[in-house]
Amino acid sequence: MAGEKKSKTDVAARAESKSRVQCCSNCGNKIEVVLSVSANGKKRMRRICCEG
Repeated sequence: MAGEKKSKTDVAARAESKSRVQCCSNCGNKIEVVLSVSANGKKRMRRICCEG
């Protein structure tokens, strides 16, 4: 490859990707991630935004 090699631990790139907000493809709002627990105790991370 031409150019500089990027480190896997590029802190600036990781901080940039973390700061970028994910948006819903349907409504365009910010996606919130919540931890939901079912009746039998199973935990699950769910994405909520437009009640879909």
